[in-house]
Amino acid sequence: MFKYSFLIILLTFQFGFSQEWLDQNCSVEAQVHAEDISNASERNLLKMIINQEGKLMVNDKDLSILNDTKLKEYLYAFIVNPDESEQWSKSPKKAYISLKHYNHAEEFERVEQNIREVYYFLWNTYAQEKYEDDYVNLDCKKRAKVQKQYPYHIYLPKKSKKEDKDKPQFSGPPPFEADVIDN
Repeated sequence: MFKYSFLIILLTFQFGFSQEWLDQNCSVEAQVHAEDISNASERNLLKMIINQEGKLMVNDKDLSILNDTKLKEYLYAFIVNPDESEQWSKSPKKAYISLKHYNHAEEFERVEQNIREVYYFLWNTYAQEKYEDDYVNLDCKKRAKVQKQYPYHIYLPKKSKKEDKDKPQFSGPPPFEADVIDN
């Protein structure tokens, strides 16, 4: 009995930690490194930062007033560039999104979920057009082909270790020594 319960617990933890954000079948997330972000052109990079106040700043503009639907529309327009505008990325293959936060994990998770939903919509739409089936019903090879059309180029900070949970993800603003008057 102990062997079976240990096996069940082991399998639960294995699948729980290896689960992708969409399902457990195929790999979704591509490795995006800091140098990929720094090498991306300004037009193809969407820098999203949740600042100390919890406001969503996108390329230095305050977009915290956008609800989830409007944020998804904004992300969709950036990735796809349906009007071939100069303010959006040149193509979905060149679009990079960098998402960071200053100790606002709930807002970070909400924005990350919105990004994932936009990509899932793009993948599902393309899968319907090309394979006449939903993205989740495709095998891993077909999913990889769909992801090549809309690669998941998202740069997220590394997850902090258990002992670092109380520490902020980033150090905050630099000190301004010129503003301090010593007596």
